[in-house]
Order: sequence, then C-alpha cells, then structure tokens
Amino acid sequence: MHNFNHLYYFFIIAKLKSVTSAARFLNTSQPSLSSQIKTLEMNLKRKLFIKKGRYLELTTEGQKVFTYCQKMFGIYEDLNNFLNSKEQNTEIKIGFSNEIARPFIANIVGEVLKKIPSTSRPNVKLNCVTHEVLIERLKTKKVDFILTNTDPHDFDLKIIKHFEFPVVLAGTNAATIEHELKNIKRPDLIIKKISTHLALPSEHLKLRHEFNAFMHSKKINYQSLIESDNLTTVIKVTLDGLTFCLLPKPYIYKELQLNQLKILLPANSLWVHKLYLVSRSEMSKSPFIKKLITEIDSLTYDITMLN
Repeated sequence: MHNFNHLYYFFIIAKLKSVTSAARFLNTSQPSLSSQIKTLEMNLKRKLFIKKGRYLELTTEGQKVFTYCQKMFGIYEDLNNFLNSKEQNTEIKIGFSNEIARPFIANIVGEVLKKIPSTSRPNVKLNCVTHEVLIERLKTKKVDFILTNTDPHDFDLKIIKHFEFPVVLAGTNAATIEHELKNIKRPDLIIKKISTHLALPSEHLKLRHEFNAFMHSKKINYQSLIESDNLTTVIKVTLDGLTFCLLPKPYIYKELQLNQLKILLPANSLWVHKLYLVSRSEMSKSPFIKKLITEIDSLTYDITMLN
C-alpha cells in the first residue's frame, strides 16, 4: 500500500512546479517535503521530477503518476471547494498582484458590481498577494482568477486577456508652478527638472524596473524623495504636492478626472505597462470575468480622453 500523504504531496508539487511553493501551501517545511518526495521516489522506484531553471518538471514516469493522482485528488479538491463555498456562482474569488494600485482594483470591481442587479450580485472576495502566491492560489483553486503584471508562462493556466496601460508623468498644479514647469516644452528637460522630486515604486517591483530602464535610455540620473511597495502611497504623496509620479494612467484615473493631478508628459505614453487576466480553463467563460474585461476596456478607452 502506497502512502497517500506522499502521493498528495507529489500532486501539489507537480501542480505548483516548486517544492518551496508546495511547502508554503501545505504549511510544512521545505526540507521535510523534499525528504518525503525522495522516500516516495524510492518506494515507487521511479524518478518523478527533473530540475529546469527555477522550476521542477515531471519526468515521463512522473507524468504517468500525476495522471493517476489527478483522478484521485481532483475529486477531493472539487468536493472541498463545494463544501467551503456558498451556492454555485454566488461567490467570486479574485486575486490581484500587490504591485497593482489598490484603488484601481476597487474602482473596476465596484463598477462591475453596480451593473449587476442587487438580487444577483455575487459575494466578491479580493486577495492581494505577490505574483508567486497568486499562481499557487489559482492552481490550487483558492482563487477563481487573477490580475497580475507578470506573464505566468504556464501552460496549465489561460491568459484570458492582457491589457496595455500608458505610463505618464503626473503631479499637482501647485507642484508644477513651484518647480516652474509650465514654460518648459522639451520632455527631457521636464524629466530632468523633477528627477530629484520623485515618488517611486520600490526597487523590487516590475514598474520600478521599467522606470529604471526608461531613465537609463534617456541617460537621466534621478533621486527619489520617497519609495514604497504600495502604489497608493506613491499616489498620496504626489497628491500632497510633495512629489511627481510616473504611473499607469488608469491607476490615477479618478485623480485626473477630479483635476487633483495633471499629466505633464506625454501626449500618448512614456512606455506601456502590461496587466494579465489569468484563469483556469474552466473559469475563462465566467460572466463576471467578461464584465470585468468590458469594464477595463471601457476605462482604457476613457483614459485616452484625459490629458
């Protein structure tokens, strides 16, 4: 008789392609999990995984074992999800990257819910975590779909749509006057002028990497006044007139609408920042997802009208 716990651990590692991710999901230590998989391989007399870069891939024998495990544990997962959820289609679990501005998420989800009759609105649960944890939760059915700024490059998941957001330089009218920007026409001179008064995403965020690449291409040195891994903070200090920010236009849509911020550059975009709506195949036709796509597309169109 084979150890079902070992088979389940193998099943989770195979889904997540990582012992580290599986250990986090299973709430156990990585060394303990690795040891138990080695025991399973010895008992089965088969090598189940091979290392490829950062991830684990199944061997031919491992794929065969995984197919049987899918039949065994897939039914268990479906039952568990049913027992832990409300009536079908009344709960939507959305994961979004902690690198996305939270007001943007609140805005688009709120707009979708407004368009659904109150008698049939789902219970929406939002999860804000790192991209890596989002992928884990999506694969283990802890969330129904995710919005992230990183292409998952995973054949087990489906990119339903990717969105392209123009990045702009923005600040308050007061800050624009204080730094004497109104009469400067050349974009490079404007950026140099504000290059020591910036609110920026933290160094480990993708948006910051894109910013660094942009500034390097322009050969402009800069110094941040404040850095944060929460883009809401970046927006807040810019609204206070202390800094300027370079952010995707939809992230500051409300502030632009209310004339709390103005776009200093450019007419189109400094560069394009991408978001990916990702799901499991069976969720890709969800009515809620379709409404969310429509809302983001509508917002993307509306922002072209703001200058």
